[in-house]
Amino acid sequence: MEIRVADTALGRHRDDAVVLFVTQGERVRARVNSAGKAFRAGYQTLVNTKAFGGESGQLRVLTQSQDERLPHLLLVGLGKEKAVDGQSLRHAASSAARAARDLGCRGVTFVLPDGRGSAFRADNLAEALVEGTVQGMYRFETYKKKPSEDGIDQLTLLVGESDLKRARRGADEGRVLGEAVTFARQLGNEPGNTATPTFLAEEAARIAEENGLGLRVLEEADMRALGMGSLLGVSQGSSQPAKLIILTYEPKKRGKKRPETIAIVGKGLTFDTGGVSIKPSAKMEDMKFDMCGGAAVLGAMQAVAGLQVGVRVVGLVPASENMCGGNSYKPGDILKAMNGTTIEVRNTDAEGRLILADALAYATSKMRPKPKAIVDLATLTGACVVALGDGHAALVSNHDGLADELLDASQTSGDALWRMPINDGYRAQLDSPYADVSNLGSPGAGTLTAAAFLEKFTGKVPWAHLDIAGMAWTAKKSGYFSTGATGFGVRVIAKFLQARG
Repeated sequence: MEIRVADTALGRHRDDAVVLFVTQGERVRARVNSAGKAFRAGYQTLVNTKAFGGESGQLRVLTQSQDERLPHLLLVGLGKEKAVDGQSLRHAASSAARAARDLGCRGVTFVLPDGRGSAFRADNLAEALVEGTVQGMYRFETYKKKPSEDGIDQLTLLVGESDLKRARRGADEGRVLGEAVTFARQLGNEPGNTATPTFLAEEAARIAEENGLGLRVLEEADMRALGMGSLLGVSQGSSQPAKLIILTYEPKKRGKKRPETIAIVGKGLTFDTGGVSIKPSAKMEDMKFDMCGGAAVLGAMQAVAGLQVGVRVVGLVPASENMCGGNSYKPGDILKAMNGTTIEVRNTDAEGRLILADALAYATSKMRPKPKAIVDLATLTGACVVALGDGHAALVSNHDGLADELLDASQTSGDALWRMPINDGYRAQLDSPYADVSNLGSPGAGTLTAAAFLEKFTGKVPWAHLDIAGMAWTAKKSGYFSTGATGFGVRVIAKFLQARG
């Protein structure tokens, strides 16, 4: 999709459709008149019948002759002005773009709305509207015999001349973020017979080449040499070899001081049967989404390169399958992780923490320079879905400052986080009579005991864990989401890293 920012007056502009975003009670008659005389009567009817008042979620279409310079006018409600934020703007842009697409439009123009507050700054408006449009246009049709041919080829933002520079900057960032999220969604939606650990490594190689990232992929022989018995234990029941994908972003703009390094680690479990502790068959097909933490890390690495953040970022994705087979690891087995910690396996379906353990240990012991902070993302526990549903991802951290940074980033990104506790009571639940630690805590607080397990492999580095189990995929079409992977985590990590540098 081509994205343009222009200061052309609405009265002289030509496109397949124009969209006016309207806050509740706002008077937009002058803009409607500028769009075309034929729209006046239709708009007056909407006002007289109270069919449109700018309420959130409202969308009305006015149409005039196809020979006119603007055949379609879309009125999209934003709700009360003081409630408008980036997330509501993303959803509104997605709804407008989808409606224009359904009308057969190939080009659509958004007129940037007026209002008070930071959400209405030209750069923030442009970023949110572009990102929402890019995400809203995404459809996973890779395996359909006849994929859809309709779509928006060009999006134009109309702004005042004084706002051109800021709007262009915001539009560029919105495009980068939108494309990074849809990339993560595409990875998550791929079926398990395609999206193997090898496939993820190949996709990492592709984005590394396209974005100037460093790449290293550890094979199973490398893992054995490093003592990664935890990751290899999970993988041993699969015919697909495990990979540890390591992407590195080096900032181009450097001052005299060397930029700090941040590590992001994503669970890349490309399919999860539960292993010997096998899952119920119902909804097992959704376990192709168990690699969405890894997909988010790959998407975030693409985003930070496009945004040119000022910190050095290393993205690690331990990629594996968890399968049932004659060589599968078993309940009661004891694995030894890279940092020497021995782990009693009480349940083979608590495997995500096992593959993350070796990746976290690698980040803290082998990365040079040592990271100043580590953030991991994982579809880790069903307990998180019970606790928070699909409204927030859980944030668990042993560092208040890092947690606050991520919470701030969640506010601006739209990726909602909710902080949950970690303390010695949860840590003690992992005690094992046979090994240093168990991979499963006592019944209850499963999200927190899983986080306490991961903490044991982070050394003394400030660390935060995002359990995205309730947010990584959806069964319903809502806002800018369609059924399937959501790409959750890409934006909050990108915004967090932007703020760091």
